[in-house]
Amino acid sequence: MKLFVDTNIFIDILLDRKPFSHYSSLVYKLCENGLVEGYIAPITVNNIHYICRKAHNIVKIKAFLHKVSKDFTIAPMESMTIEKANSLSMSDYEDALQYAMALQVGAEYLVTRNTKDFRHMTHIKVYTPEAFIERIG
Repeated sequence: MKLFVDTNIFIDILLDRKPFSHYSSLVYKLCENGLVEGYIAPITVNNIHYICRKAHNIVKIKAFLHKVSKDFTIAPMESMTIEKANSLSMSDYEDALQYAMALQVGAEYLVTRNTKDFRHMTHIKVYTPEAFIERIG
């Protein structure tokens, strides 16, 4: 099973944003343990670093990113990815890029806390971390 994981899941974990961090951590553990194939966008790495730099020291952030890079496959962002994202009717371009990459790697599911931005996308099932954990239960 291929799972594309949105940036906000990692931010929830690293910043321990309650109540979201619990289910986000469970999704991470599924990928970490090889129960699902986890994919992320290359922009996720940058966004984690940028958003968390004020809350954590750089050593902790780099250690987290090192772990993420071992537990997840970083999807390629190519010209065709950008063209696909440009063709999508999504208001958030970062989400469009992530959805295009998820399509490109053949992901069956996309996990995000921001499901509303993906509501018109029908090729991949989009779940919150909690709903995904309940679904595969």
